[in-house]
Amino acid sequence: MADPVHIARRLVRRIVAVADPAMRVRYLRHEISEMDPGTLANVITIVVHGTEARDGDAGALLLALCLALADEESAAVREAVIRVAVAQGHHATAELLQPRPPERLADDTAAVPDFGRGRSLTLGERKSLARTRNRDVLARVLRDPHPDVIRIVLGNPCLTERDIIRLCARRPIAPEVLREVFRNTRWIVRYDVRKAIVKNPFTPVDVGLQLAAHLNAPDARDIVASPELARAVRDACRRVAGIATLH
Repeated sequence: MADPVHIARRLVRRIVAVADPAMRVRYLRHEISEMDPGTLANVITIVVHGTEARDGDAGALLLALCLALADEESAAVREAVIRVAVAQGHHATAELLQPRPPERLADDTAAVPDFGRGRSLTLGERKSLARTRNRDVLARVLRDPHPDVIRIVLGNPCLTERDIIRLCARRPIAPEVLREVFRNTRWIVRYDVRKAIVKNPFTPVDVGLQLAAHLNAPDARDIVASPELARAVRDACRRVAGIATLH
């Protein structure tokens, strides 16, 4: 088995040399495809420790690795890494990658927005509207509960960071919508977007855990005091904030 420390260092050097987040993720997907699950699990564990030590370059690599494994096409690799991490006793790494729904779920399924057509629009029609440049229509599209619609609208050049922060702060919201924002390399690199996702109690727990490590200490400290959030996410923020965990 290749030395995971050497691999982690090499990946850090490569990642920090690439400014485009999407290119970072594509590169890592290629690298991951050539690693065995045991090596990848060890690399992620090393990078997690570096991130917790507030190493910015390790944090950049960890975020890119999480995004590379968040795609549905990477599900089999992610599951294999989780199994190996558990077998090796790296439970924090396994917990980080294991998809988990939020502890708080909406009472009712979010309704499809009313687009003023006098009828409910089909999914295909809503996908088409997600490409509009009309700001009023976009505001309605951003309330759509279907992740396929959100995936398209996130690529709309008319959106602003404020739009995305408002979307991520909405409560209640379909967890799948927040997962789509997490997977989007255009927006997840924005600090305030990441913070809004972590602070939302409807965020999938694994997404909250993967983003908590990238918060600054004051914001992490605020989240520790939020009883509406999952205990695991608050514990992760407690470590970031430098507060000893109480048992």
